[in-house]
Amino acid sequence: MSPHYQTCRNLTLAGARAARDCAAARASALSLAIAIVVVDRSGALLLAEVADGAAPGSMDAALMKARGAARYRSATHLTAEYLKTLPAWRASHALSLPELCAFQGGVPIRIGEEVIGAIGVAGGSGEQDIAIATEAAEAVDS
Repeated sequence: MSPHYQTCRNLTLAGARAARDCAAARASALSLAIAIVVVDRSGALLLAEVADGAAPGSMDAALMKARGAARYRSATHLTAEYLKTLPAWRASHALSLPELCAFQGGVPIRIGEEVIGAIGVAGGSGEQDIAIATEAAEAVDS
């Protein structure tokens, strides 16, 4: 290994489709109309799908969640929990960081400890979005 570069893995379109398929199947089982966005490790869009009947803003919310999870390497609901521990002025400052998202439903996609992408789900309750995104992220490694 050279001290001047490193080898990184990145989510493929096939991986993005596997995550999307899992999320769509879970949402269908729950009778939810959701938006699903999958991004690569840097937050670049790989795939987006909005179900018929999903709320108009769900696509934008799912994109924010996916990018936040990819760029900060953490599930967005964990970011929200962390921000609650900060003084209000510091949490407000943190939320001004580019792509930081504290909505529920953004989950990094990992291979081992390495983040290779992320998925954002919007349209259910916060708990439903987390569950669907988590299951979909785990489906990529199986």
